Amino acid sequence: MANFSGNKIRHAMAINGQIPAPTLYFTEGDTAVIRVHNLMHHETSLHWHGLLLPNKEDGVPYLTTAPVRPGATYTFTFPLKQSGTYWYHSHTMLQEQIGIYGPIVIQPRKKIFATDKDIVLLFSDWTNEKPGSVLKTLRRNDPDNEWYAIKKGYPQSLDKLLQHRSWGERVKWGFKRMPPMDMSDVYYDKFLLAGSPRLDLSKYKPGEKLRLRVINGSASSYFYLQYAGGKMELIASDGVDVQPVKIDRILIGVAETYDFLITVPSAGTYELRATSQDVASHASAFIGKGDTTYAPDVPRPNVWKMDAMMTDMSVNFPGKMSHNMKGMEMDNMDHMDRGNMDMKMDKDSGEMKMEDMPADTMPGMDMKQDTGHNMEHMDHAMQEPDKSGFVLFNYDMLKARSKTAFDKDKPVRKVDLKLTGNMYRYVWSINNKMLSEADKILVRRGEVVQFVIENTTMMNHPMHLHGHFFRVLNKNGDYSPLKHTLDVPPMSTVTIEFAADEDKDWFFHCHILYHMMSGMSRIVHYEGSKRDTALASFPLKKLIDEEKMWFFYGSIAAKSHMSELQANYINARNAFRAEVNANYDGQYEANVSYERYIGDWFRPYIGFSTLRQQYYNLFTGKQTFEQDFDLPVLGVRYTLPFFIDADLRVNAKGRVRFELDGEQWLLPRMFFNWRVNTDKEYHLDLEYMLARKISLSGGYDSRYKWGGGLLVRF
Repeated sequence: MANFSGNKIRHAMAINGQIPAPTLYFTEGDTAVIRVHNLMHHETSLHWHGLLLPNKEDGVPYLTTAPVRPGATYTFTFPLKQSGTYWYHSHTMLQEQIGIYGPIVIQPRKKIFATDKDIVLLFSDWTNEKPGSVLKTLRRNDPDNEWYAIKKGYPQSLDKLLQHRSWGERVKWGFKRMPPMDMSDVYYDKFLLAGSPRLDLSKYKPGEKLRLRVINGSASSYFYLQYAGGKMELIASDGVDVQPVKIDRILIGVAETYDFLITVPSAGTYELRATSQDVASHASAFIGKGDTTYAPDVPRPNVWKMDAMMTDMSVNFPGKMSHNMKGMEMDNMDHMDRGNMDMKMDKDSGEMKMEDMPADTMPGMDMKQDTGHNMEHMDHAMQEPDKSGFVLFNYDMLKARSKTAFDKDKPVRKVDLKLTGNMYRYVWSINNKMLSEADKILVRRGEVVQFVIENTTMMNHPMHLHGHFFRVLNKNGDYSPLKHTLDVPPMSTVTIEFAADEDKDWFFHCHILYHMMSGMSRIVHYEGSKRDTALASFPLKKLIDEEKMWFFYGSIAAKSHMSELQANYINARNAFRAEVNANYDGQYEANVSYERYIGDWFRPYIGFSTLRQQYYNLFTGKQTFEQDFDLPVLGVRYTLPFFIDADLRVNAKGRVRFELDGEQWLLPRMFFNWRVNTDKEYHLDLEYMLARKISLSGGYDSRYKWGGGLLVRF
């Protein structure tokens, strides 16, 4: 049982009775022997994030390693070929969110940087919800889906849009069926550092040089890191030492690690703060003794200005963003510095691209190139501060300590990968296919493999490749840095390359847990290799089908004039839906259907309906009832701009009905719902959220007239 938020005790999963799990310390050249005893009632797994190890020790259940069954023990044994800061976590379902994660520190045989102390700082996010409930909330299309934005103070309601003068922009994006912007899918109750929102590091002596090993071990949160004591000296990224660079602020993607050098101040206490990307809250470490100096606040994002938000989310690749401008107007791009951009038309796609100007024309840059046009040297201009001296980190500041370029004689395989998704339905994919729908990415041993990753979505995606380090092709050419996890900003294109020197299957996925579990992953397969025989009784289908999990949700309303029930049982491509409404005089209508998504918005369906209506008999002068039962009912549903659902159906008697329904977010807790059809029926309803699961609901129905009452979501 855990109570990290201070106001709710809930079930968690722990390793050796603690969250985060114990730090594992090794020395480069050792052989790691780790025995995992599963004392839970659930199967589990452990992945050694960023470590180069034999395929069968990688820890992805059903892909590389057998899951650890309840009551069983699995012994991992692998040589340690590297040094640096890494971490480990469960790769089973959503276990990482509720506690199964911990740090790894591998000391080098020979130290490069002289330090007095090593400090491991693992940041994470904590929710009082069950992770399965979080994912269900993200999949819903009702006010419950907006609860996280309300809790963060970022409701995309009409009043806020008018207040921020962004109504026109919302109309533009709504017409393109783009949901409101968000920098983080989930509302978290706490952000933690070593299991606490506040860490006291006052025990270290003034003048001591500390190596801070910073790990973003969150399930889905990016963090801005900033130190009140001045610039941080960045010396390693993803466990690999780099040429030192001094910075003021860095955006750390999920699953990335960075090492920094900090000197304990001679007097006073200084805050090292990790602020969530959505600036909802933070976790902090306090270094030194005496009066406290706090780190500067990160400005809250203006989520109502979607165009500007995309730029704000791309700090790790400023200027390098090869923005896909298809369908995007430039009239709202004035906030961008066009002086450093060159607009070009892509001949193949016909799309406008914003590309960097040549390095020698960029102000503040002094790049020296070798004869192969690779930038082998980077002077201090690469970390050129702004007018105030503030240095915001970006990937171009990462420069390897030695050349990382591959032999030019090696064959190169280029793989184009588009990060795709539907935020409205919360389905994430690569090349518009989820893991279960896609072929493996085939590579051949001995090749250099290039992944050209284009992010077509409005969210950052931290992409992680198991079992390999890749070169991030930045402005440093032959000295481009090595990483295992890379932030790919919204609407940008990034190229990475790696040596195909392994075998079998390796996982490649977005490290936002809920994106991975919703389909944004692939399997990299070495051509000709066979699956390990130890996995014979552990079918790969078990991993592939994780994204197909089903969710049940809906609402029930009891009002003065009618009652309503809506129930949905859905997964990524299929949905069973039921809608029932009735008054208290015996009238009712019930519709039940099964629909199949073809693409993002179109879904044919089959179902049945039953109807009992009251009407006035002119001959008898009395009210009477008419019963009708339709089986089957065939139809199609399609989501129009502004997320208006269109429903065209025909019953067995050839009777056709067309219906439209939609929703408008009026105030932070108030929604207007409407429905109209060709039977001249219409329904208008206002819903005010009293709490996450309970709303006041009232309005007018053409059959049941006026009324109101309570609505409960489940």
